[in-house]
Amino acid sequence: MSRIVTLGEPLMRMTPPGFQRVKETKEFQATIGGAELNASVNLANFGHEVAFVSAVPDNDLGENVRKFLRERNVNDQWVKREEGRLGIYFVEEGYGPRSAKVTYDRAYSSFLKVAGQEWNWDAIFESCQLFHVSGITPALSSSLKEFTLQAVREARKRNVLISFDCNYRSKLWSEEEAKLAFEQILPYVDICFAGQKDFTHILNVGPEENFHPSLLKKYFREASQDYGISLFACTNREVIDSQSHQLQGFLFKNDQFIESQKHSIQVLDRIGGGDSFAAGILHGMLEGLDETSILDFGMSSSILKHTVKGDHSSFSEDEVFEFMNAHLHDVVR
Repeated sequence: MSRIVTLGEPLMRMTPPGFQRVKETKEFQATIGGAELNASVNLANFGHEVAFVSAVPDNDLGENVRKFLRERNVNDQWVKREEGRLGIYFVEEGYGPRSAKVTYDRAYSSFLKVAGQEWNWDAIFESCQLFHVSGITPALSSSLKEFTLQAVREARKRNVLISFDCNYRSKLWSEEEAKLAFEQILPYVDICFAGQKDFTHILNVGPEENFHPSLLKKYFREASQDYGISLFACTNREVIDSQSHQLQGFLFKNDQFIESQKHSIQVLDRIGGGDSFAAGILHGMLEGLDETSILDFGMSSSILKHTVKGDHSSFSEDEVFEFMNAHLHDVVR
């Protein structure tokens, strides 16, 4: 297994019980989440040695996050205690035709202070094979955009593979702001998680069109040549209603474009499904699986996440392989 470093903001997720609306509920269930943290937990479940670079407040809420990480075998050595607060987000779960809704409350969080601190990059990236970050971190502030760039540059100096999940959030920044940041980050990236909308809406490589695999293949190939990225992957989701989705996966590697079958899934909780997909793809790649098996493992990891509550997935490598061998079909080339 590999040593992996991730960078991101931990958040406390607040969810009303029983599909209640946020503006009407009198109680919330609290869980720990955040995109990079979710990927960290998934990768640790698969047996990798994972260290999380972040910051939390020096109070009981911050200790709750650190305890959460330690209990899930994620190294919290580089999670600093800083002045500020723990970011929160509220999830109003969808039901039937009513869509889910997310409300962020993360201003003035401790994580915003990471950009102004001294970091021992030699120690952080010692014996590290992979560094993973997402587009959420540079979206939080101009200083965090620069810090993300610094981190990927430091990783590249030490020949660490760099994984970047575009993870665009329209509530955090504009498409124009994201484009400027992504164009600075992508030249350092080896593995990229980006869908057709990322290429057409943010990177502006073509007109907006209905999703089609042939277009995605074209964008993957062109971006691979432009930025030197060795692997692209993404999923495409069709929502029938809040509990019924169709999910399909795509992977581009070694000039091969692979697409999975469409999988009809019942959704208990979709948040974190993309992070589980990314973790599955990264695991398959690091373990030297062939392209078909990499995509199968990523899809299985994501589908299983949709069956459990909370942001992160608790499935082990063996459990994902068992599901994959029992339920997934061969990919279509």
